[in-house]
Amino acid sequence: MGNIKAGDDMFFTATMAEVLEKQGLYEDALMIYKILADTSPWDQSLNFRIEKLKGLAERGRKKPRPGGVN
Repeated sequence: MGNIKAGDDMFFTATMAEVLEKQGLYEDALMIYKILADTSPWDQSLNFRIEKLKGLAERGRKKPRPGGVN
């Protein structure tokens, strides 16, 4: 994971995940949303965000092909 380190768990909030998502740090945001979903299983909005970010994080991991076609 990019900028998230052990001991940062005090910053694991939905707001922090939203900030990371807006900065394009999808994998970090995804990790926080997963932690929040584990601790708040009744919050279905977290599951929606997790599914959305899975796709964005996956696309971010792919290397662009020559000519800009993925």
